[in-house]
Amino acid sequence: MTATSELPRIHLEAGACVIADLHLDVGPSGGESREFLEFLARLRGHPRLVILGDLFDAWIGPAQLELAAAQRVVAALRALADSGTRLEIVHGNRDFLLEQRFEAASGARVHPHGFVAELDGGARTLFVHGDEFCTLDSGYQRLKRVLRSRPLLWAAPRLPRSLALGVARRLRKASVNALAVKPSEEKQQQRAAVGQWAAAAQCSVVVCGHAHELRDEPVAAPGGAQARWIVLDAFGGRHDLLTVGKNGRIELGSSAAPGPAT
Repeated sequence: MTATSELPRIHLEAGACVIADLHLDVGPSGGESREFLEFLARLRGHPRLVILGDLFDAWIGPAQLELAAAQRVVAALRALADSGTRLEIVHGNRDFLLEQRFEAASGARVHPHGFVAELDGGARTLFVHGDEFCTLDSGYQRLKRVLRSRPLLWAAPRLPRSLALGVARRLRKASVNALAVKPSEEKQQQRAAVGQWAAAAQCSVVVCGHAHELRDEPVAAPGGAQARWIVLDAFGGRHDLLTVGKNGRIELGSSAAPGPAT
């Protein structure tokens, strides 16, 4: 488990919006990302946008910024940031190579392990991608540690673009094949892990993505406490948007109709 004491602390104000799991294709044959770009245009005036990982289906490092599909998305993020909306992006399992050069181009802040938010009203909320909770999938967790080790994080952005794209394609294919044969329970997020993270971070709410399916329920935390656990739908789903309302109230809705900027 990541040391929760090292996670950044952010004040998440009323009007802030949270989404996850867009899996945008910004490779050589990537599309227009029209739905996401339209969503960004509707967010003008909101104080903050949080993206809880897997904004991109794959990100190979700074060389990705040379591709037209990536440039369109990054330019739209930059325009939103320049308009006054702060951007917070958490690493997902598909885009953990987002780094400083992406931050400089997009105007976003990247959080490799998530962050803890203080909401108006005093509630502490933990925001992470959500693959941290798949603790029964020991093979995935071992691979995650290897892929995010310092030597590989140093080497990956220095690979030639064609080689990096080839590696990304092979990793995606291997991931799809592995998921197809893994037992269902092994792939699921584990309630006990959510409770442990909530207790370690001293948070009463945990918000994540990764599972691509809405969940909003209590979980038990060590010591007898309870936390609210929210998993957002993947972007485009019925409940893919979390908005912070007045007094820190959490509201679930659709990215097709984000609430008013407060």
